[in-house]
Amino acid sequence: MKKEIVVLLIGFFSYIPFANSQSNAINISLKQSEALPHESVFVHFNTSLFLAGESLYYKVYCLNVETSKFSTLSKIAYVELIGEKHEVVFKHKIKLDSGIGFGDFTIPVSIFSGNYKLIAYTHWMQNVGEDYFFKRNISIINPFQSNQQTILVDSNDNAINQSKDSNSILNLKSIHQTQEIINSQFLEIAINRKKFKKRDQVSLTLRSIYEENIAGNYSISIRKISALDDLVDKAVSAKSFKNTLKSKTIILSEINYLPELRGELISGKLIRLSDNKPATNEKVSISIQEKDFILKVSNTNKEGIFYFSINNDYYSENAFLQVLDKKNGDYKITLNSHRPIDYSSLDFGKLKISSSFKSLLEERSIYNQIENGYFSLKKNTLKAIDVITPFFGDYFATFYLDDYTRFSKVKETFVEIITNAYIKRDTKHSFNFYVTSLNPYERDEKPAGVVVDGVLLQNFDEFLEYDSRKIIRISIARTETNFKLGSKTFGGFIVVETIDGNFYKELVKENITTVKLFKPQPLKEYYKKIYISNLETDRIPDFRNQLLWEPNVKMIGKEMNFNFFTSDIVGTYEICVEGFTANGNPVSIREFIIVE
Repeated sequence: MKKEIVVLLIGFFSYIPFANSQSNAINISLKQSEALPHESVFVHFNTSLFLAGESLYYKVYCLNVETSKFSTLSKIAYVELIGEKHEVVFKHKIKLDSGIGFGDFTIPVSIFSGNYKLIAYTHWMQNVGEDYFFKRNISIINPFQSNQQTILVDSNDNAINQSKDSNSILNLKSIHQTQEIINSQFLEIAINRKKFKKRDQVSLTLRSIYEENIAGNYSISIRKISALDDLVDKAVSAKSFKNTLKSKTIILSEINYLPELRGELISGKLIRLSDNKPATNEKVSISIQEKDFILKVSNTNKEGIFYFSINNDYYSENAFLQVLDKKNGDYKITLNSHRPIDYSSLDFGKLKISSSFKSLLEERSIYNQIENGYFSLKKNTLKAIDVITPFFGDYFATFYLDDYTRFSKVKETFVEIITNAYIKRDTKHSFNFYVTSLNPYERDEKPAGVVVDGVLLQNFDEFLEYDSRKIIRISIARTETNFKLGSKTFGGFIVVETIDGNFYKELVKENITTVKLFKPQPLKEYYKKIYISNLETDRIPDFRNQLLWEPNVKMIGKEMNFNFFTSDIVGTYEICVEGFTANGNPVSIREFIIVE
């Protein structure tokens, strides 16, 4: 019964305008919201101590608090790095697939040495407050900054001998004394041996302890450890996070944020310039340029607020907003920025480091600079995004203009080449495009939507005179009944693609508002060095501290195998596995290898 209520509420919520920084609590009863599960976020990150120029890798696990299983509610998570003065170093939007997402960030050389907070949450979690967010200390040392007095202490300072807590310093000691092997009752790791040479191949197997398969999702980090790691807080494990979660009682007093359950929510406000008041019940469209475009229409509510739910991946940095069927010059469109969170109560502690670590820091910094010098040969690659299928389905016909005699203007091209689409003057000074219906008895003509280089076009006067020799193809979408896009009805669609893809730069000016998007982080394939033959690239120095980062390990069988290579840096490397089984059981494993 509860599952049915959740489904009904999801449908109900989808019609409620997105909350923004100017609106009051959303008018939904707390009793209605009880049908939706609460969420919690755990983040596995590769280390707690970074030097400027190194990369922070992280994996987000969004969990259903009640069942401890992966949450299917939110489709977006937010990850932030906050400085001691509450400045935002970065804020990432992470797309969640069945509660799973990941990203990375390179620590800039402009950042100051000190402690920072890594924070993660979902939109829905903001209703219960930042006390329930994932928060963990991250320490950063920037050797390129001239003033390090805030973190340095004398090597003979008595504070060095204090017991370990978030503010203390420890003497340099053998790393072997600090190793802590952690086992799991669900999974185990097997390594082909414990000691390796430089540029040696390591074979690692992640295996179920039981006879039956242990399905789940995990992340693997293999990174060099040193005495520097004793200066900072240890990363929290999935197991300890789960224990902490059980002790928390979530109290929901009001709802100001809806869950992003269909994708990322983009919202804004429409104001009439004539009286500076919200424009109610107006149609607003958003166009996002892609090879196959994203186009949506939304109606404003009584506060002039509109929102769009975007569930497709996209590359574009910008979106184009416009008011439909009205003069855009009569309105002001603004996009809501992500509402900042009050972090004034955060406690960062103090990072203190002895000058006795100078040689260790210099060595690590030099290795890091050499690695960054060869970044172009070792960079991560973006995963290709899925092709977006237009909401109206397949095109009925596509006309590649190089296959025909070229005409100079768009108007002539439609008259001489394009079939099942035509231009008609609706008023003395206005033209419209139409597409013939697949129903021969249809008499209700509706103007077609015209999309040029991914942007919906409304004023056609200039477009009709546009040089058609700049156009690659024109596609036609037809139907028997008309196309419904939100509250807007189109008789069909005409989709035009130009050679340079920059039509909007040439013709679109005051009629469209261009906004920069706060877009989700792109998915990546993380770099893996392979030594398989005497390649010329093998002569390149290899000073990787991070030997492997596998953020999306989907365990579906009895075991999984991973191969990676050691670098030119000798020392002890920690193998860290974190994640959760499909039933919500936490898995935390620590093992070590030595490179000689």
